[in-house]
Amino acid sequence: MLYGGLVVLGVAVAVSAVGYGVVLPRGRVGPGFLPLAAGGLLAVLSALLLRQRLRAAPPPQEPEGTDQQGRDARQRQRILLRVFALLLGALLVMPVLGMVVSFGLLVLVISTWLEGRRWPQALLMSAGCAVATHLVFAVLLRVPLPTGVLGF
Repeated sequence: MLYGGLVVLGVAVAVSAVGYGVVLPRGRVGPGFLPLAAGGLLAVLSALLLRQRLRAAPPPQEPEGTDQQGRDARQRQRILLRVFALLLGALLVMPVLGMVVSFGLLVLVISTWLEGRRWPQALLMSAGCAVATHLVFAVLLRVPLPTGVLGF
């Protein structure tokens, strides 16, 4: 049911984004581009998950109050508070390090400290997120991002 609702929401966002203008004169990206891309991606991925869910056997019952990693509600609350604190820290160092580096470090710290991922995997993931952030916002959308001492 959730995935079906997300498909409908994604389609609605993508359709409404066209009214904002997807491409501006001289080939510039318009304000409707990001909602169109996000809505379309949401609709497609949710449809794939819905299809997978409908074909799969019902999941086994989990112990009361725990998630798939075995964390209870209190542990999940602590993790959420840590994520908010880390986000605040990333915002505070952004003027010095820049948006791309701050975001990459945020992903690195969350994936290693909170999610317990191994360093090589976490470094690869955070570098990929930083590069994707730069490509999408600075290169594709031409949005001026806060730069730090490294120049990006």
